[in-house]
Amino acid sequence: MERSKWRRTRRTDQEARSLQAYADLLQAVTDIARTLRQTAEQFGEGQSVEVQEVVAAIDGHIAQVRRQGTMVRLVGPRSAFDLVKSLEDQIAFLYRMLVEVARSGDGSALVEPARRLMRTRDEITDHLREAGDLS
Repeated sequence: MERSKWRRTRRTDQEARSLQAYADLLQAVTDIARTLRQTAEQFGEGQSVEVQEVVAAIDGHIAQVRRQGTMVRLVGPRSAFDLVKSLEDQIAFLYRMLVEVARSGDGSALVEPARRLMRTRDEITDHLREAGDLS
C-alpha cells in the first residue's frame, strides 16, 4: 500500500512538472509572437525601431523555448514532441529574418511567422487538452 501511494505521488509530481514545462514553453512562444507583432506594427507606423533591443528580447525568449523544449522532452508527454520540434524549427530562422527586416525597414515580414507560432502554440494546447494532460 505504501508503495502504491509513493507511485501515485511520483506520477502526480511528474504530471505537475510536465504541465509547468509546457506552460513555460507556451508562454515563451507567446512572448516571441507578441514581440514580432509589436515590432511589425512599429515598422508599419513608421516608428523608429531599435532592432538590437528586439533581437535581445527575442533572444531571451528563444533561450526559454530551447530550455523548456529540453525540459518537456524529459518530462513528457511524448505525444506532443513533434509539435515542440515544429516550434523549434520555426524559431531557428528568426534572427536572420530580423536582420532582413531591419535592412528593408518593412516589418510586415514578421506578421506571418508570429501567426505560425501562435497557431502551433494553439495546436500544442489543443493536443494536450485532448490527451488529458492539460485542463
